[in-house]
Amino acid sequence: MAADALRLLEFAELLALLEPYAGSPLGRAQLLALAPGQEMEAIRRRQTLAAEAAEYLRLQRSGGADAAGLQPVSFTGFDDPTGLLVKLGVEGTTLELAELSSLLRFAEGVLEIRRVLLASRRHAPALAGLAGGLGDFQPLLRQWRGKILPNGELDDHASPGLYRVRREMERQRGLILSSLRSLMRTLAEETPSQEEIITVRGDRFVVPVRVGRRSQLKGVVHGSSSSGQTVYVEPLETIELNNDLVRLREQEQREIFRILSEMTASLRQCLSELTASAEIIGALDLAFACGKFAREYDCVIPRLHPGGAARLRLVKARHPLLESLLRGKGRNVVPVSLELESGARILVISGPNTGGKTVAMKTVGLLALMALAGLPVPAEEAEFPLFDRVLADIGDAQSIQESLSTFSAHLVNIASMLNAATPESLILLDELGSATDPEEAGALAVAVVERFRSIGAYTIASTHHMALKAYAANTPGVLSANMGFHEETLAPTYQLEIGRPGRSSGIAIAERLGLPHEVVERARQSLSSSHLEVERFLARLKADAEAASQMRAELAARLEAQEKREREWHEAQQKRELERTRRWEQQLETLLQQIEQQAGEKLRELGSQALRSLRPQEVARKAAQVRVQLKQEAQEGLRQSMLEHLAGGDVGTARKAVMPAVAPRQAGVGDTVRLKSLGKTGVVRNKTGDTLEVEVGLLRTRVSVEDVEDVLPAARPAAGPQPAGVAARVPPGIRVSLAPVAHGSLSEINVIGETAEEALRRVDKFLDNAYLASLSRVRVVHGSGKGVLRKSLAEMFATHPHVEKFFPAPPNEGGAGATIVELKQ
Repeated sequence: MAADALRLLEFAELLALLEPYAGSPLGRAQLLALAPGQEMEAIRRRQTLAAEAAEYLRLQRSGGADAAGLQPVSFTGFDDPTGLLVKLGVEGTTLELAELSSLLRFAEGVLEIRRVLLASRRHAPALAGLAGGLGDFQPLLRQWRGKILPNGELDDHASPGLYRVRREMERQRGLILSSLRSLMRTLAEETPSQEEIITVRGDRFVVPVRVGRRSQLKGVVHGSSSSGQTVYVEPLETIELNNDLVRLREQEQREIFRILSEMTASLRQCLSELTASAEIIGALDLAFACGKFAREYDCVIPRLHPGGAARLRLVKARHPLLESLLRGKGRNVVPVSLELESGARILVISGPNTGGKTVAMKTVGLLALMALAGLPVPAEEAEFPLFDRVLADIGDAQSIQESLSTFSAHLVNIASMLNAATPESLILLDELGSATDPEEAGALAVAVVERFRSIGAYTIASTHHMALKAYAANTPGVLSANMGFHEETLAPTYQLEIGRPGRSSGIAIAERLGLPHEVVERARQSLSSSHLEVERFLARLKADAEAASQMRAELAARLEAQEKREREWHEAQQKRELERTRRWEQQLETLLQQIEQQAGEKLRELGSQALRSLRPQEVARKAAQVRVQLKQEAQEGLRQSMLEHLAGGDVGTARKAVMPAVAPRQAGVGDTVRLKSLGKTGVVRNKTGDTLEVEVGLLRTRVSVEDVEDVLPAARPAAGPQPAGVAARVPPGIRVSLAPVAHGSLSEINVIGETAEEALRRVDKFLDNAYLASLSRVRVVHGSGKGVLRKSLAEMFATHPHVEKFFPAPPNEGGAGATIVELKQ
C-alpha cells in the first residue's frame, strides 16, 4: 500500500487511537505493526477473531443466560518476554531469579487464557482454536509453582539442600547473636554507657564501639561511622562463628545457582512453546482490542469482495479520528453513505468550502485501509473491493526543497497515480484542478477523471469546477454528489447527498465568515450571467430534490400505515377464526359427551339383559348392533357439526330469512343440489325414500328432500379442480374456505408395537375419518409377529359398519404384515 496514502489518510494515528485498547506490550506491538494487505485469508481470520471478541464482550456484559460460563479475559498482566526468550535460547546461559520469575508468571498467564477461551468454544470457536495453540505449561508450573516467593526470593523449600543449609544458617546466627549479647552484657557492666547494639558489616556480625573505648574490646575493625566517633568491631570470640556463617552462605549460593540452572533448563525445554505462546497472546490481545473498539465505536465487520464485480458501499460511515475528537467536545459526527459498483465507479463531490468534502473522502479512504488490515469499521454497513492499492492526493503538496509549487506538486503526484492505478485501485483526488487558471484547471480535471474511468479504478474526486460538475452529470458511469448547505443559515450540514452537483457558495460563505458587506456585494456584481444562471439552476435542482425526498417520505409513511391496517385486519380475522374454532370444539365436546352417555345407557341395558340369562351370542349380537347404531349417529352428528362450522355457523337460518321458497324439480343420484340448511352445494350420492346422502366437498351428510333448495344444472369443466360448493352462493357477510384434505394422511395407518386395545381404538377412528373423506380403500399396517394384532383387527373388520371387505395385502404392500380394507360407498 502506498506510504503517502497511509500518511495522508492518517493510518498511523488510527493505530494510536486503538493502542489503549490493547492490554499487553505483545498486543500493542502487533497492533502497531498492522498494515493493509491483500491476503484474503489473513484478513478474514483477523476479522473473525475481532467479531468473536466483540460478541464475547457483549455476552459477558449482558449477563444473560447465553453468557453462562464466560469469564473475563485480561491481558494486562503480560510482559513482553521476547528478550528473555532470546537469552534463554543461548545454550549454557542461566537466567537470574527475577528473569525466571517473569517467565513463570508469563506461563501462568498463558495457562489461564488457554483455560478460559477453551471453555468458551461454543461461543467463540475461532478464539478457542487460536488459544488451543498456546502451550500447556501445567507440568512446568506444577514443578516450579511456589518455589519463588512474591518478594522475588527463593522459597526455603525450593530444594531439600536449600532448606537444610538455611536451617544451619539460622542456628549459626543464633550462636553468633548469643555470643555477642553475652559479650555486650559484660562490657555494659564495665562501662555502663556502652549500648547493646549488634549490626552487620560485610556479611559479618559486629558491635559498635566508641573510639575512646576501642581498647576495651579486642577484635577486627570492619569500618567506622560517618562521624568517625564509632568503629564496628568483630570480637575475637565470634570470628570463627562468623567464618562458619560465611561458609554456609557460600553453600546457599551454590544451591541457589544449582536450582536456577535447573529451572532454566526446564524453561529451555519449553522454549518453542513459550515463543509461540507469546505470538498467540499478542494476536488474542489484538483481537480483543479490536472487539473493544468495535463495541465502543459501533463498528461492523466489512465485507470484502475480490474480483471485478465487487462494489464499494458504506451506510452511515464515520471517521473514527473525527468521532474521537468530537466525543471529547460532546458532539456527534455526521455519517457518510455512498455506493459505487462496477457500472458506476466514479464519484464527483462538489459543494461549499468547509462543507466536509475532504472529510467524506478521507472517511472512505481510511475505512478502506482499515478493512484491508482486517479491522472493524465504524459504520452500519460496509462493503469494499479487495483494493490492490489506495492512492491519494489530498491537501497542500507544496515542496520548497524540490522547487515544486502547489499546482506542480499535485500534478507530479497525479501523474504517478495514473501510472500505478489498476481496475482494483481506489483513487482519492481532493480539490482536483486547484491552484491554477479555472478554465484550464477544469479541463485538466475532466481529462484526469476520464483517464481513471477508462482504467476502471474506483475514483472519488472533489471539485469546485463547473466543467467537472457538468462532466459528472452527463457521463455514464460517473455519479454526482454534493455536500449539504443550509441556504438560510449559510452553514454546511456535512451530509453527502448523491445524485446532483452542489453549489460552491463561496461568496455566501465569505459573508458568513465576516468579509465586509461592500466587498461581498462587489463580488456578486462581478459574476457573469452564465454563472448566475448555473447557480440558479443548481438551486432549483436542489429544491426539486428536496421536494422529491419529502414526497418519498410521505409515500413511505402512507405505505407503512396501510401495512399496519392490513396487519390489524388480518389479526382480527385470525381472532374471529379462532373464536369460531373454539365454539366448534365446544360443540364437538358436547356431542362426545352425549355419545358417551348414550353408550353408557345401552351398555347398562345390555348388562341387565345378560343378567336375565340371555345367551352370550345374543348379547354380543345386540352389542354389535348398538355399536353400529351409535357410530352412525355419532358420524351424522359430526358431519352436521363440521358442515355448520365450514359454512360459518347457522347458515340455514340466515338463508331462510332471505331466500323465498322455491319448488325444485326432483333430485336424483348424481345431481348437484343446493341445500337450504347449509347454504352450500353438493352432489347426491345415494337416495333412500325421502332421504338423500349428499357429498359436500370431502364430507357426506344425510338430508331430507325438503332441504333441497334447488337442483343445479351440470357444471362445465373448469381449467383446474375445484372442491364442490366453491361456486355456491352464500349469505352476505359469510366467507367459506374449504381446505383440501391430504388423502395420503387418511389412506394408511401403522399400529405396529401397540397393544390390541390401543390399536382397535386408533383403527376405529381411522376408518371413520377415511369414510368421511370418501376413500374406497385403505391399508392397516400391523406387522406379522405372533398374529395377535392381525386377529383382533380382523374380528373388528368383520362387524364394522364401514367395511365392505378386507384381505391380506399383496407382497408389494406389506404382505402378511398389513391388511387392505375396502370401505362401503
